[in-house]
Amino acid sequence: MPWLMADPVEKVKDVVHAVEHPVEAAKALEREAEEGKSARTPVIALTGVTLFVGVIFAVLVTIALVLYFVYGGK
Repeated sequence: MPWLMADPVEKVKDVVHAVEHPVEAAKALEREAEEGKSARTPVIALTGVTLFVGVIFAVLVTIALVLYFVYGGK
């Protein structure tokens, strides 16, 4: 079954390209998720939702802590 294994050199090239061009990589993942034909689609969608909710949570916690300490939290 060696034909089922990914070529490590190609994987490294893909990772390097994604690091060098993050916007292109994000757009490619978005297209892949929209098509829905890949086995990675659920993981891509869940990662996007998790990042979105995480950012909102971090902003709310920051606002809450700032208000707490500005108005004399004890």
